[in-house]
Amino acid sequence: MKNILSKIFHFSTVTLPAEVKSSFSEKFGESLNVEWLQTDDFFEAIFYLEDFEHIARFDSTGKILNLKKNLPIDAAPLHIKEKAAKHGELMNVIEIFEDEIVGYELIVRDEELIRFSLLLNQKGGLLHKCKL
Repeated sequence: MKNILSKIFHFSTVTLPAEVKSSFSEKFGESLNVEWLQTDDFFEAIFYLEDFEHIARFDSTGKILNLKKNLPIDAAPLHIKEKAAKHGELMNVIEIFEDEIVGYELIVRDEELIRFSLLLNQKGGLLHKCKL
């Protein structure tokens, strides 16, 4: 049955290097619902920690490359919400860490209900905008 479901839903099993398993356990040991993906030489864990969805990317040696945390809109910093408001209604906020907060990925919707992806630095400077 599991094999049939895997084919229908495209589940894949990822073989993790011991260093990646160890690093993940050290940093995110209390996480729930962990799912792993492998792309090229990177391993991504999608999981819940303290009621927030996270995505952590590791290299094959277990070094964490970045961490993304899905925030509730009301938890976004005020200066980020203000910057988003200039582009439309804020729909989604992801905080990006690489040793510290380095930026935010946002989804906004304009008056015509067209959605855009914004990439902001930690101070709210616009790095990239594209239509979804």
